[in-house]
Amino acid sequence: MKRIIAIICVTAALAAMCFPVRGEDTRMNEMKYGLHVEDDGTVTLDGKPFYGFGVNYFGCFARYADASQFEDEFKAGLAGLASYDIPFIRIALCAFYPTYYELYDKDPEKVFSYMKKVLDECEKNHIGVIGSLMWWDAVIPAHLGAKRSDMGVEGSEVIEYAKKYTRDVVSRFADHPAIWGWEIGNEYNLDADLCDRELKMFLWPDGIPGMPLDKVNGFDYFTSEELSVFYTEIAKTIREYDGYRMISTGNGEMRPFAYALYKAGQKKNADHVWDLRWDGSTLSQFEKMNKLFTPDPTDTLSFHLQNATADGSKKYVMEFNLFGKTLSCEDYFRAYYDTAKKLGKACYFGEFGDMLEMESAPDVIEKFREVTDAIGASGIQIASLWQFQDYTDQGVSGEKLAVLSELNKKLVADGKQDTSAAWADRTNVTESATDTVTEPAATADDQTGAVKPDGTDEGKKVSPLAFIIPAAVIAAAAVAAVIVLRKKRRH
Repeated sequence: MKRIIAIICVTAALAAMCFPVRGEDTRMNEMKYGLHVEDDGTVTLDGKPFYGFGVNYFGCFARYADASQFEDEFKAGLAGLASYDIPFIRIALCAFYPTYYELYDKDPEKVFSYMKKVLDECEKNHIGVIGSLMWWDAVIPAHLGAKRSDMGVEGSEVIEYAKKYTRDVVSRFADHPAIWGWEIGNEYNLDADLCDRELKMFLWPDGIPGMPLDKVNGFDYFTSEELSVFYTEIAKTIREYDGYRMISTGNGEMRPFAYALYKAGQKKNADHVWDLRWDGSTLSQFEKMNKLFTPDPTDTLSFHLQNATADGSKKYVMEFNLFGKTLSCEDYFRAYYDTAKKLGKACYFGEFGDMLEMESAPDVIEKFREVTDAIGASGIQIASLWQFQDYTDQGVSGEKLAVLSELNKKLVADGKQDTSAAWADRTNVTESATDTVTEPAATADDQTGAVKPDGTDEGKKVSPLAFIIPAAVIAAAAVAAVIVLRKKRRH
């Protein structure tokens, strides 16, 4: 009998050590792929500080997801970017309009098979991806027939749907080497705190399929505090699966009057409307708004900027009247970098170099170089050129790519951009693992233990093996016990 008990105890101990149990950590990316933010805000790749200039390639997946005939185009585009020494791209891991989420709801595996093709092609070309999960803030509320202000209500249909989509994407691709960073959306902060009592301004263009303007009310606007709730919830969801990679909000430029708008939004009435204020921010207020818009566990402060006008005046924008003084590009960029450092976060210049109506000016590349020089001097480590719906290297686009190639080559030569380990043989180990995470989105909540109404099992997943394999082990132990008993009886 003692032998039987010993066998069972040993077997149970082995099962406890070797097999997952309910409540275990769900995080993936044990190989530590991608960009990481250290406690002091330094961006690293495989443990080394990383500096690099990438590009935005919006259509890479977004166009392909809506029309699969674009496969040849994105493959050619990625090969083209590789030829210009581009180490990473920022892309949407979604599409622009609500029709995308209709496809996702109907056939998620089709969506994710497309996404995997894009990421595999990026890996093939040694191009990392900063993936923006939900590009336009208005789309998911429109898809659900909900309101944008629901982004600030924990447990709302909008937040739960966004978390589900986030889980589906991150759980499938957290172990894909091409993913270098996660991003929540695109420039949501530029829509925050903007309200119109007549319900006409600051909404979205009329006539977009799936986005009617016939039942608009004050709850179709949202405040910066509501947005901060959304960012927090989505970043926490990302961290359920990936505890390593950078998480950016995808914010655009901080509006010069962002703090005044924020204070005005705090005075919203019962109908969720308020009067706007346009006072300029001080540096301290600028820092407070960046902190509000970059809540933990996001670890990367984001901003975007165009360096020209779009009002017909045909002027470059190379100086900024902010904080009661005139700032150069370098001064302004450093304000973001310094603010990020104070928060212990990285600074990502997510869109730079868009010269708008000055793109055809004879000195545009000279001005472009001034901007890239200012980025380097400010301390910012990663920045991506706003460049492509669809890839081209014709005209000024090719000239800009040539500048970035030159800059990235210099960073490599200076030991500041080592990507060799990111594309080492360890990718072969992860390829099969990436393929195995293919549970349909419709069952994602069951597979991952998504947040329940009562709050139980939040952020926990239980592999089917957690129950099947231990059961098999226990059964084996029982068989062993029977064998021992039989042997004992024979004697």
